[in-house]
Amino acid sequence: MASSETRPIASPVDDALQIRPAKRQPLSQVILDQIADLIIRRAWKPGHLIPSEKELALQFGVGRSTIREVLQSLVVLGVIEIRPGEGSFVREASTELLSGAFRWSLLLSDTNVDDLIEARSLIEVECAARAAKAPADDAVHELEDLHAQLIRHQTDHQNFTDWDNRFHLQIAAMAGNVLFSNISKTIQTIGRTWYPITYTMNDTKPLTVDEHERILIAIRNRDCEGAREAMRVHLTAAGSRLKRSLEQLAVEPR
Repeated sequence: MASSETRPIASPVDDALQIRPAKRQPLSQVILDQIADLIIRRAWKPGHLIPSEKELALQFGVGRSTIREVLQSLVVLGVIEIRPGEGSFVREASTELLSGAFRWSLLLSDTNVDDLIEARSLIEVECAARAAKAPADDAVHELEDLHAQLIRHQTDHQNFTDWDNRFHLQIAAMAGNVLFSNISKTIQTIGRTWYPITYTMNDTKPLTVDEHERILIAIRNRDCEGAREAMRVHLTAAGSRLKRSLEQLAVEPR
């Protein structure tokens, strides 16, 4: 049996990655989101021994039963493995488990983020074209309102992410295909975990607003090919920003 001394223990994280007491409901989801962030930002790396159940309960300010529930969920997802007598370790990323869990964003790495970008393009470019084919006035007004909210919340990371997601989901709904809509929800769940990393780049939000406006105008004008191209340009640009941000994270000293 390997000694825990041969595996690096997840060290205390810096201020940007500090664990915060969970205050919102449901607590388990809040904790899962924070752990996802720690893993994605490489504060907890594959092979690392994570803090004990007791330590996590103290850091999150919750009962051990809540932590136990979260850890079991992470085991099921394949994100961590529990080794009797040693503790819980972050597993290596594996695409074998992606189809089984809506939070497969936890398992992505900078080596397969292209898969996310490609999946978005295949689905969302088509959704934009279909949304522009014969949009109902009230659906277009809703899309306009969502874009207006995106403009208003450029200084608020959380709200900006929310309105960005809702803008894309509205387009998927306008496409009129329930499977496209459901797949888009999964993609947006993944995206909201990853794309906020790009907010460290000063031009991310204004560029996103401009790119969304071009999509909106094309849909409003019932320009299917224009909507298709505007969405393709946006997703390509957003993907490039994400990859640059991940490259920066990879070279930052820990």
